[in-house]
Amino acid sequence: MHAHGSWLARVGTVALVTACGEDGRPAAEESTSEDASSGAADTTTPEPDDTGSTAAADDTTAGSTTATTEDEPSTGGGGLPDYSGSPCWGEAASTSVYNGMTHMLGDVAVTCRAEGDYVLLYVADELWDTAVDQAGVNGLMHQLELFTPDGSVDPEQGVVPNDEAVFGPMDTTQFPQGKLEIYVVDTSNAGDGYLCGWCDHPQLHLDGLVLQPLDDELATAITAHETYHVIHRAYDADEVRWVDESLAEAAMTANGFFTDVEWLQSFVDDPDQDWGPGDPELADFNYGAALLWGTALWERGGPPLMTAITAEPTNGWEGLDAALDSLGDPRDAWELYLDFVVAVYVDDPALGYGFASIDVPPVTTAGELGVGDTEMGSLLPYGIDYYRLADTGELTVDLMSTGAEPVVGQLLLMGEGSFQVAPIEQQVTMVSVGAGQSAVLVLTARDATTFTLSVG
Repeated sequence: MHAHGSWLARVGTVALVTACGEDGRPAAEESTSEDASSGAADTTTPEPDDTGSTAAADDTTAGSTTATTEDEPSTGGGGLPDYSGSPCWGEAASTSVYNGMTHMLGDVAVTCRAEGDYVLLYVADELWDTAVDQAGVNGLMHQLELFTPDGSVDPEQGVVPNDEAVFGPMDTTQFPQGKLEIYVVDTSNAGDGYLCGWCDHPQLHLDGLVLQPLDDELATAITAHETYHVIHRAYDADEVRWVDESLAEAAMTANGFFTDVEWLQSFVDDPDQDWGPGDPELADFNYGAALLWGTALWERGGPPLMTAITAEPTNGWEGLDAALDSLGDPRDAWELYLDFVVAVYVDDPALGYGFASIDVPPVTTAGELGVGDTEMGSLLPYGIDYYRLADTGELTVDLMSTGAEPVVGQLLLMGEGSFQVAPIEQQVTMVSVGAGQSAVLVLTARDATTFTLSVG
């Protein structure tokens, strides 16, 4: 789910009456890949879910659902359609909404306000012409169906066809009307957006009171995130949360959006977090880390890797390894993770460690160590610590750890026109830090552990 502002929304497909939301707080889920079955919303706020054919645009008739006619006013430049002329416009329906205040489900009366080639968009009657109007509906639909920002995988396509191009087609056989249904409702703080997990077929709920205006980049980014969950659930309904959410975050990146700024800041401010692969509690899942990891995978393998991971039936690290193997990638997922922890600190794609799509803020270091210093520390599962070395010359680094999995150390040597990454072994490693270089020790582990780190 993508929950901006409430933990429920970011969860994705939850059990049934658990709410997760997205209110922009580092405690909620922003756009995560879980349904709102147990929580109801998926959003992009740090509170910190089948294959088939997509409905094709009808290019053969003058009445294509997105085409403007002489009787339909267009909005914006370039003859963009006014969806008030949609075939479904004005048709009444209802959807079951989780209330974040009462924690109950209730039927909400809605009316269709737009029909495109991919999407049917409904608005709760209580919100129409107050919080939500046709202009907002049109603006959102244009971005879902027709175009995305520069930097997306295809700016001349909308979010939904872009998601299908990157991750695989939606299973439209699951849609009673052959198109993805999106409902703009009041979730009562359950989340900015989510994939409904209690509904009888896949549908997205967006909070029309929180997402103001409805056609801004946040609403569109959340929809990109949640649409990924629709695609993924049809292929692999039991995927672990951190993989599902990381790729849902990558869907935002692939569509040219960067809206999880607060989540990202909450991660770089404290990178020693059990952010996802360690299976933390929902409230501890960090969408900023998921955004970076999903983006790292997207930038490494593009649509072929994203499609392979989405369709891969095995889960977690095993599934990532299988997807990489299927493409002949020589690295496994853990090796990529060790590159990832370096990239978070360095963030310089020219050096081979960084993000082209996102500027990562400066990362908080755990401390500085000089000759004679000893640090006794700990790491959470898949957490990261960065230590600056204060001295130069011929040094020894003594690393010892306890726990089921060893601490993995890497030394970053950075100088004028030079950059090097070297492993730090358990016990003693000799390192040479030149007078013009800076050195940083990077530590991570696959399980919770304690360690002792000394510099001599």
